[in-house]
Amino acid sequence: MLISIFILSALMEVYFLLIENKISVNNLLSKDVFSILLNNVNFIRVCVIICLFIVLMIAVNIHGYKKIGEYLYKYRYPVAGAVFALLVCLEIHGSSILYWQNYFQGSSTYNTIIGIARGIRSDEWAVNTPMMLSQYFNGGGLFPYFSETIRGTLTDAFIIYGQPVRDIAVLFRPFHWGYLFLSPAKGLSFFWMGRIIGLFLVSFEFGMIISKKSKVLSLAYAVLVTWAPVVQWWFAINGLVEMLIFGQLALIMLALYMKSKNYYWRTFYAFIILICMGGYILTFYPAWQVPLVYMFLALLIGTIHENWRGFTWGKKDVLILIITIVLFAVGMSYILSRSLDTIVSILGTAYPGSRFETGGNQLSRFFLYPGNLFFAFSRDLSYANPCELAVVFDFFPMGILLSFWVLFKQKKKDVYILSMMVASVFLILWCLFQWPEWLAKITLMSYSQAARAFLAVGLLNVLLLIRSLSLIEISFSKWISIIGAVLIGVGMTAISMNIYEGYIDTKMALVIMPVMIGSFYVIFNGNKVWAKKAFLIIALSIAFVSGMFVNPLSRGLDVIYEQDIVKEIQQINKSDSGLWIVDSGDKTGFPIINIPLMAGAPTINSTNVYPDLERWQLIDPNKSYEDIYNRYAHITINLVNFDTKSTFELNYPDQFTVKLSVEDLHLLGVKYVLSTRALEDLSTDGVNFKTLSYANGFTIYELEYN
Repeated sequence: MLISIFILSALMEVYFLLIENKISVNNLLSKDVFSILLNNVNFIRVCVIICLFIVLMIAVNIHGYKKIGEYLYKYRYPVAGAVFALLVCLEIHGSSILYWQNYFQGSSTYNTIIGIARGIRSDEWAVNTPMMLSQYFNGGGLFPYFSETIRGTLTDAFIIYGQPVRDIAVLFRPFHWGYLFLSPAKGLSFFWMGRIIGLFLVSFEFGMIISKKSKVLSLAYAVLVTWAPVVQWWFAINGLVEMLIFGQLALIMLALYMKSKNYYWRTFYAFIILICMGGYILTFYPAWQVPLVYMFLALLIGTIHENWRGFTWGKKDVLILIITIVLFAVGMSYILSRSLDTIVSILGTAYPGSRFETGGNQLSRFFLYPGNLFFAFSRDLSYANPCELAVVFDFFPMGILLSFWVLFKQKKKDVYILSMMVASVFLILWCLFQWPEWLAKITLMSYSQAARAFLAVGLLNVLLLIRSLSLIEISFSKWISIIGAVLIGVGMTAISMNIYEGYIDTKMALVIMPVMIGSFYVIFNGNKVWAKKAFLIIALSIAFVSGMFVNPLSRGLDVIYEQDIVKEIQQINKSDSGLWIVDSGDKTGFPIINIPLMAGAPTINSTNVYPDLERWQLIDPNKSYEDIYNRYAHITINLVNFDTKSTFELNYPDQFTVKLSVEDLHLLGVKYVLSTRALEDLSTDGVNFKTLSYANGFTIYELEYN
């Protein structure tokens, strides 16, 4: 047993080294493999893993697997709460914020516990997290609804890239509550760990409904959803995790409501549904919201049908329904009254504006999931990024095939399967074919790109698979299982290799093929007890490799608040606050444009989630460049001589550059400049660049106007 523990711990450490890019697959095939491993292995981490396995082994020997499983199931909420509290106290989070050390010269080295800070997730570590941190240091008070720091002017911090606010509206964002009473590092941990534990628990409970209370299948479902590659690659932004939590939790509460006879509990369940409805809407990302609504609508039909027998409805229920609707309407009206101008501004931008999609051209997405196995440790995708190609590992086409078997061979008219199949067909048609504009509009699918809508297709495939495995009655013959698994497994591998345009090489294919064949063989035997347990092991293994360590395991925020330049900005901002800009010379300004935010300094060209048209029109009175700056944008400012006219240049749909004449600085009211270059030579009779501080490769200038 000890030998097995050492081998398993060693294999885990090898995988962590692959993720952290300290070794490569080629290193493992070289003759110097042992010396390479010894030079890179994290012995402390290995010892901790071994100790954890030994403790688990002792517990199993004393109590047995079954008793431990029963204990964890019975006390899952206290155990989850204790784990959550411990992680928050230790300030553990999954942010890639350690990537910032690449932008601070002379920075101390900060390491993750497991994994790697991913530069590609810049919308998290370089935008969302800095904006969150700015809420702690806002000049107008902690956690304002309208920030004075972001954009250097009053900015709606709640509705877009939703940030924690000290306002009744935060009721609909429970994962922000930790920010309001904890330090920044612990608040960040509350946000990350609360969402991952919450998604796992909610998915497990909903899995118990879908799987007809099969704990093994429910656990497999929770693992496949929580650590789905697409969920993990988009974990911190656009509200995907919240959508999945709120949607499933609302259905769980509905099922409990229909089963309960106690009106105190019914009132409580209705209140949770109210929070879920508001939270879902306020994710404010229709590209995922709309297709997921169709999925949840199908599940709603199944949930109501499943619990209709024995459900009683009376005057008290009507009152609860009316109060819930009124409270929801009041809550949404309140938020709309505060954020209407923001929403109008965003819809009127050149980017993202009011998108209109007609779907189609996503057949290849059905065959992407095998390649997702390698995304966490392979960075060789030259033609696309892993975020855009991440999908749910859904074992397509097995969920659909088994659903047809249950419906037509076993003749079970299961409403869950029927409603999910209808939703799946609807969404698949959107992903495959271009729709008429009128149909896209009336179904609201015009708000969702087909590539984003495919998320719901993948989730439905998993749901159909779990439901079918819980209902299937017969065992396929040994030869049908083998031949079917081989044919589908080889076919999926071959098609996936072709789809990935050379990314999946022969060595990868030799890994994918047995995984596919083995998985499909187990699924063909899904009505057997051993197969359900094997499927859980497969789900855990796939989640471990493809999703569990996409985001790093990190601790604290010292990487930001121990930097000398951040301390200097904080000190200056406290003693004499004023508007800042970040000058980048000829370099791209993003992400350094958001450094002052993390110190609480109001910054004009920090990422503008929506445009400040009036400000830019001060230097563009004829609105010649309005199409450029009327957008969500990362804004690079390059200061130029006073005799040069200020101009705007569009770099990318979400990024533009302002060549800003020093003569126009006073028009914008700039007081401080953070720059990576010397600016003294730009001083004129009208403005003087006074050096205040230098640290980490940055210089802070105070502007003196004459």
